[in-house]
Formats: sequence, C-alpha cells, structure tokens
Amino acid sequence: MANNQQLDLLKQGTQAWNAWRAEHTEASVDLSGGAIRGLNLEGADLSGADLRQADLRGADLSGANLNGANLEGANLFKALINGA
Repeated sequence: MANNQQLDLLKQGTQAWNAWRAEHTEASVDLSGGAIRGLNLEGADLSGADLRQADLRGADLSGANLNGANLEGANLFKALINGA
C-alpha cells in the first residue's frame, strides 16, 4: 500500500518531489496502488519506486526517471512516457 505522505508530496508536483528525493536519497519510495491518475510528473525522479498496481492513467511521465522502478500491474493507459 502506498505511503500516503509520499503520495501527497508527489501530488504537489515534480519540483517539490525532486527536492525531497534529493534530500532523502536513501528513502524507500512506496507508491504501490496509489492514485496518480492524470498528474503532471514530467521529469520526476521515480527511480527505484514501488509503483505496483498504481493508477497512472493519463499521467505525464515524460522524461521521468523510472530506472529500477517496479511497474508491475500499473495502469499506464494513455500515460505519456516519452523519454522516461
């Protein structure tokens, strides 16, 4: 189940999220099952994130760092993943 604090931070936008990630490089990111539908996450650092079963429909993940992220069962319908 998603970490609600992390999910709320992600919903604040890429700038806030990436700043948090830069300060918490060792933090485990659990967004599994999270409702991330339609968010603009262009350029977000989601490296190593647990995104299993996450609802990413229509999200803009263009240029996002998904290196090592677990997207098993995630819904990416109409998600933008150019350069991710």
